Amino acid sequence: MTLSYSRTALILLAATSLGACTTAPFGEDAQAPRPNFPTRLPPPGAQTAPPAQEPQDQGPMPQPGPSTGQVESRPLEPVPGGPAYVTPSTPPYTPPPAPTYQPPYQPPPPVMQTVTRQTVTGKVVDAAGPPKSHTVKSGDNLDAIARSMGTTRKQLAEDNDLKEPYVLRPGKTLKGPSSDAKAYVVGPGDTLYAIARRFSVTGQALADANDMSVDKPLVAGRKLVLPDGFKDKGPTTVAVRVQVPGSGVQSPAPTPFQPQAPAQQQRPPAYTPPPAVTPEPEPEAPRTTTTTTTKTMVTGKLVEVAGPPQVYTVKNGQNLDAIARAMDTTRKQLADDNKLKEPYILHAGDKLKGPKTTVKAYVAVSGDTLTLIAKRFSVTPKALAAENDMRIGDAIKAGRKISLPDGYKDKGPVKETTRTTVTLPPEPRRDTTPVTPPPSRPYAPPASQPPVTPPPTPNRTSPTPPAATSGPLSDAQITSQGRGRFNWPLRGDIISDFGPKGTGQRNDGLNIRANAGEAVRAAAAGDVVYAGDQVPGFGNLVLIKHADGWVTAYGHLARVDVKMQQKVVQGQQIGQAGTSGGVSEPQLHFEVRYAPAPTERARPIDPKLVLGR
Repeated sequence: MTLSYSRTALILLAATSLGACTTAPFGEDAQAPRPNFPTRLPPPGAQTAPPAQEPQDQGPMPQPGPSTGQVESRPLEPVPGGPAYVTPSTPPYTPPPAPTYQPPYQPPPPVMQTVTRQTVTGKVVDAAGPPKSHTVKSGDNLDAIARSMGTTRKQLAEDNDLKEPYVLRPGKTLKGPSSDAKAYVVGPGDTLYAIARRFSVTGQALADANDMSVDKPLVAGRKLVLPDGFKDKGPTTVAVRVQVPGSGVQSPAPTPFQPQAPAQQQRPPAYTPPPAVTPEPEPEAPRTTTTTTTKTMVTGKLVEVAGPPQVYTVKNGQNLDAIARAMDTTRKQLADDNKLKEPYILHAGDKLKGPKTTVKAYVAVSGDTLTLIAKRFSVTPKALAAENDMRIGDAIKAGRKISLPDGYKDKGPVKETTRTTVTLPPEPRRDTTPVTPPPSRPYAPPASQPPVTPPPTPNRTSPTPPAATSGPLSDAQITSQGRGRFNWPLRGDIISDFGPKGTGQRNDGLNIRANAGEAVRAAAAGDVVYAGDQVPGFGNLVLIKHADGWVTAYGHLARVDVKMQQKVVQGQQIGQAGTSGGVSEPQLHFEVRYAPAPTERARPIDPKLVLGR
């Protein structure tokens, strides 16, 4: 009980002392400092300012000076040696947006227009044609033949090496004076087949009339004798597609203006080293390649055939028995051949037909012409045509027997060698010495700003621009890449080979002779990218795109059996050979082109470099 009373007294004494401390005012002479916080609570409902947040880790705070009765308020200042503070007026650093890949500038496609041009514009002049010829018939004499050919007996005898008494055998061909003919004066860029189209004749007939091959290049100014039956249709008008001058070339569009970020937010770009300098290669001298092609023609064989019958002129005092013995036959057979009745009365000057003679004949093969056959047997085309009752420009089917005139001399098959020189672009030397760029310097932020770590940028995959090619490939490299890829689209004689063909002329492929309607097959598997007849000069044309940058072309087709975007396999029939595009005989124009990169233009390649044998 005594302890409880003592504790109660102590509590009352402490409460009285605390109340005196909080309610008694401080005197002016008091030595105790004023507190630095309000001693009165704000009235109810008054707005109170939120307490200022104390910055973290700012080091020791400055100590207050002597008490003045007021709390001193000063802005925060960085403590020497401590971190810097960014004032609220300065926004935080915002990195620029990540750059996006922009594809390289592509120029607009060129604008094309259709232009009408005229070709084969040369003039027609008078010229000396081939010599006239006459086949001797029964009862002919030299005077009558000379009058019919417009010459004299003496001149006709000299032209044919005849001696008196000028004995003529039926069937013998006599050469007379040159005939009057018309000739075309070749102009720049003219071809044999273009001239043949103007004058409504075949290219082979035009070549035969001038004793030349169909693929022989023409020289401007040469006079080509026109064959019999020509019809002048005038210069040929063709429509071609050409590029409008100035189209297809345009400078890249300027980059649109983009405002820059404020100076305090822009981060200096990283150091970019200058591009590596590649020394300019020294070009080599142009390279030339010469291709020699030998064709063997007129390879048929000789056979014996029945010739014209023997003719005998009766002289005074001769009887039927003597004549039969002279002609190596019997009296009865001779009487039957001439329809004679007994007593077989004969008069001087009568002509009797005897047994048929035996002559040599040539069996024609594919591609033979009268001019080529005449060249093999050392006779004139006119004499050969007269012996077989045909014209020089007539087509000859394989297997036909061509009778040879008297005095022929077999020199064997005709061989024709063609040398083609192609100039290849120089292959630049490549400098393989690596060029080391200067070392790059890392980005260093300004000393007045704290290092700022930008937020991570999401990974974006930029398209990789195509790699540049290392230069044009040589023919050897192209041949190695194309060997074994292609088969012949059809088999036949080469009418026109690859390469230059005279002044301003060039063949970018092969022209292969074919039979009309013969199947044309795909040289390799691929996709049909064109099938139509809108390319001037090629008629019905098919283009097939193959793997690795190869393209093949098939022109002059009589019929097209595929459609665009159709997939074909090697050996599949894509059409039939014909004469579309203005050619004079059935054939196939075949090209092989190659581009090492999709951005490069495919250039023509000699098909024989990549075709199988």
